[in-house]
Amino acid sequence: MMKINRLLIVIIIILSPLNSMAENENLELYEGKWIEQCKDGQKENEKNCALERSLFVDKEMKKKLITIVMQTNSLTKEVRFILISPLGTLIQSGVKIGFDGNLINQNGFGFNICQQYGCITTLKMTENILNNFKKAKNLNLEYLDAQGRKININFDLKGFTEQYKKIAVN
Repeated sequence: MMKINRLLIVIIIILSPLNSMAENENLELYEGKWIEQCKDGQKENEKNCALERSLFVDKEMKKKLITIVMQTNSLTKEVRFILISPLGTLIQSGVKIGFDGNLINQNGFGFNICQQYGCITTLKMTENILNNFKKAKNLNLEYLDAQGRKININFDLKGFTEQYKKIAVN
């Protein structure tokens, strides 16, 4: 019985940021800085880079709500988009993604896996979607909470193009 009570408390704490958003559309979010990192890969002349930015629910920027990551690989020239979404979303609905108010797909993108820090979606970037990231002012994310209510989050892309150039594979 004690384990069940602890589990319920943990679940309530984890889901509270998303539930707050569903109840209060004016919840203030705080945007972190763009962070870029590169490291040598396992193969000769291979370089792996990542560009990351998070949204936080607290001014101290310790409680992440959402994180986006762009990953590049110098050998494959592949670009991957990774989205870490908050727990408490309706898993079977996934996340709808758009730019400046226009969804790129009416169906939600599925979650690959959910961990205690969030649900992960990965996409191999097409030239079209990458261009949207570079041109758009906002990345739009639409979720459904456990009660089926829509939660829309706008993620400011200011500075993306400039920062992406630092990790881009030419």
